[in-house]
Amino acid sequence: MPAISSKTLNKFRPRMLVVDDEPGMIDLFRDLVAKAVNCQPVFASNLSDARAVMAQQGVDLVVADVNLPDGDGTSLLEELNRRHPLAAAVMMSGDPSVDRTISAMRGGAMDFLPKPFSPDQMAERIRKALLAHRLKRIQETRFRKLKETCKKLNEARRTISKKVDLLCNDLITAYGELSRSLETVRLQEGYGQFIAKANGLEQLLCHTMDWLLRQVGYCNIGIWLASAEHELQLGAFMKYTIAAEPPLMEAMQKNLLKLTMRRGFVRLGAADLKATLTPGELKYLAEQDILAINCTYLGESLAVMAMFRDHHTPFSNDDVAALKTMSPLFALSLARAVKMNEGEGPDEPPDGNPPPTNENKQKKKDPADWWKNGETPPF
Repeated sequence: MPAISSKTLNKFRPRMLVVDDEPGMIDLFRDLVAKAVNCQPVFASNLSDARAVMAQQGVDLVVADVNLPDGDGTSLLEELNRRHPLAAAVMMSGDPSVDRTISAMRGGAMDFLPKPFSPDQMAERIRKALLAHRLKRIQETRFRKLKETCKKLNEARRTISKKVDLLCNDLITAYGELSRSLETVRLQEGYGQFIAKANGLEQLLCHTMDWLLRQVGYCNIGIWLASAEHELQLGAFMKYTIAAEPPLMEAMQKNLLKLTMRRGFVRLGAADLKATLTPGELKYLAEQDILAINCTYLGESLAVMAMFRDHHTPFSNDDVAALKTMSPLFALSLARAVKMNEGEGPDEPPDGNPPPTNENKQKKKDPADWWKNGETPPF
């Protein structure tokens, strides 16, 4: 170990408790050792006084004789470790032995000095003990600061983690909204292209039902057109399992379709039917899953569309989204088709020639008319 000077300890004045019942030893520590080491000496002549000092004051070093009037000085080591765990201890004895030395070291003493000794010898031992104490204090301070830093880092990590979680949730929400928006655009674009070639009201209804079947799967579909008096008349019906029987159509016009016009949208599972439908409707629609929507244009009801099939294959949320997405486009197209029908007149060829007869006209087959012709579905 390198030479230890008193400069190392001058930055602070440690408190040294000297426990000895010999007046000469007390004078030695007070007049020579304490000044050489630059520390604050506190004295006790027995175990009882030493314990009182340790209980009332801070202690950095204890120098104690093994043989004291009221007991063994090494018994102070346990209390010193409990009250001042960073403090150092040096034991001394005029009757040293290997057993006592070993016992003192095991109890936590840093050194064991036999009497008699010179002031320089004791001063050097005390410097070493106080330096070790100082290093322990520095290490403890660093460890405490490290713990505080780790605590702050953990708090910062938790804060950042929460912010990252919130950011991820926001990103997921934004992605979900974007995905739904893109799906809406895709459905609108797909439906718009599908009905673009529809010529007239009948083909518009056929193309619309065809598109819906491709989106939601096989089901019964009916489209009722509204008159100026808001009365509904069946415009088209596509049978899957249930035919458009007059009693069913009449019952639906009195209840379900009017309910749909009031609410805008109706979704009924098998458990909701009894509380919503009339006995006339339940006769045909019991254990069905039903979707119905009011198709409006500029706030006016133009049509009501209803779909139903067995509740064992219920409509999904994607099916609902598809129906709600195409409904305003269908209403717009329906308004245009009605307006064209109201304004149409006899065809006048631009060259003044008479229109072609039925014999030389070729009627183009519409693929959306497969259901009217009893053909196999093209999808």
